[in-house]
Amino acid sequence: MGNFDFDYWKSLAERDPAEFFRVRDEALRQCIALYPDQQTLLVAFQARIDATRVLAGSPLQASRALFALMEDQLLLLNLKLGELQRETDSLRILLGSSHTV
Repeated sequence: MGNFDFDYWKSLAERDPAEFFRVRDEALRQCIALYPDQQTLLVAFQARIDATRVLAGSPLQASRALFALMEDQLLLLNLKLGELQRETDSLRILLGSSHTV
């Protein structure tokens, strides 16, 4: 994504929405293909994004809904990180006490 040209995509969406979505879908397929072990998950996630966008009714509502989705995922990730840190701390304590015996 380092060579993403926002102005190109914006211009394409404004002048030819059908072509924008065709090219967008192809770019998404190519991106997803880079991660074959995650392909099922990524396709499902993109479908969820697309459904959220369609059901929202307007670009502003879609943005709000997608930001809420991202926030939910970040909160879940934060909970999992806390869980992992607690488990890691427990293992450190356990390993530390086994060396003192």
